[in-house]
Amino acid sequence: MTFTIEEERQIFKFFRQQNCCIRCCFRFIGWRTLECYQDPLQFIKRLEYNTKDISFVNEMPCVACLGILQNQTQESIVEKIQTEVEKHNYDSETFICALTIPPCLNLRERLLHMKCGIEFNLTEAKLVNLKVRTQNIKDTWKWIITPKIEQAIKKKLDLTTPSTFLIEIILTYEYNEKECNALLSTDTGENHLTNKRKRQYNDNRFSRKNIDTIMANITDTEFAQCFKTLSLDTTACVTMENIVCSHSSIFVGGRYSKLSRELSQTPWFINGEKKMETSVQDILCNPIVEVVRAESIKFLSSGREDVDVRNIYSGRPFAIELINPHMTKLTEKVLSDLVEKINQSSQQVQVTSKLKILSRLDLKKLKEGENVKTKFYRALCICRNMSKDMLPLAQLNNLKQIKIIQKTPVRVLHRRPLAPRTRLIHEMRARWAKPYELKKLLNTASEDPNTFFVLDIKTQAGTYVKEFVHGDFGRTKPSLCDILKTEVDIVALDVTGINLNWP
Repeated sequence: MTFTIEEERQIFKFFRQQNCCIRCCFRFIGWRTLECYQDPLQFIKRLEYNTKDISFVNEMPCVACLGILQNQTQESIVEKIQTEVEKHNYDSETFICALTIPPCLNLRERLLHMKCGIEFNLTEAKLVNLKVRTQNIKDTWKWIITPKIEQAIKKKLDLTTPSTFLIEIILTYEYNEKECNALLSTDTGENHLTNKRKRQYNDNRFSRKNIDTIMANITDTEFAQCFKTLSLDTTACVTMENIVCSHSSIFVGGRYSKLSRELSQTPWFINGEKKMETSVQDILCNPIVEVVRAESIKFLSSGREDVDVRNIYSGRPFAIELINPHMTKLTEKVLSDLVEKINQSSQQVQVTSKLKILSRLDLKKLKEGENVKTKFYRALCICRNMSKDMLPLAQLNNLKQIKIIQKTPVRVLHRRPLAPRTRLIHEMRARWAKPYELKKLLNTASEDPNTFFVLDIKTQAGTYVKEFVHGDFGRTKPSLCDILKTEVDIVALDVTGINLNWP
């Protein structure tokens, strides 16, 4: 059932008498015309409503919106948004807004609907119609304020893409808990919360979700009982609790080589103490974070190498999630300069590809590649006990698709669950080491140079190569020791290739 023009006038007048602001009066009668919220005084005249004593000058706080739709509060919000955005200097050309309002506004709106129903003796159908046609306070606020924000911060509102730059406005009201408590402290209110919800929201009884749960289940009669002594009149407006500006993460990736045998992939802490001065993550990420002014980062890579393992040639795929970056327009020139800066800053880590802005799909491919890729290694090994029973080294070259079972290595048991894993050694190539390959290695003076050999190996991702070589006290079966029928150990290991088409 709809309202006549005269009924709308009477309802408008009623809400105005309850000390609702003009915009809220229009909200309650369901006006969806932008003009009535941007210039309500002019719109009232066009409707030929009684405009006596209606103005924006010295308005008391609105009992429905608590000032959210009133000019003075809006001007203050726009000014603070402008200050905050200029302070952080985000380079995004667009924005979206999110508004958090006190939960007590829902209570006040419902009370006003009930009072209106009683005043005009509305049927249940007409009261439901009044509630349905009432415009959402947040939507109305955005209609009015976003053009003012656009003008103040020189950015465009973008709801369709949507924009990756978010401005969150969090409003609070000093009597919110007192008013919500009227609902929560009664048996009627408590009975509409399950025990699970009571426990869940015990630490935040006045949360919007908690209040909305009760409101959805309580009848108007029960609701009236909760608030029979509550006055809607107030001298306080909402206040600004916080403005939070944030930009969605951006992702940058490429490939890196690690040329040191004394460098961890990520910062290494033991009992809160940093054990190494730097890491692969620090060397790659710090220059990028400095340029984009990100709040924090997450470093992602296709696997990882041990501290004492190099990663050479084409390098390992990596990605960096830049959380809340302020600079997001990363041109080819900017990315190229970053590669140069990183490579000049360290001889331990080098970027071996162009840096690229990544999509979520790129990240998915990186993650999936961890399980499906093949990897290439070069290991310098030593035969500790050469005997006549030892298999000739050249015969390793004929072995293909060797299935091995590896229990979790002793060296990683502290951080990984004990479990057997089946892996494939696709192929191997072995040869005796050349003298120049041994000169750079330390602690080999007492060893017979003729006992060293170089093993090139292609494996399934996730293979523990060190343990494949020395057997890990029999935890890898078969190991190279088993195949050669002699004691073998590993002296040095390099990752020489990661077969993943990325980025």
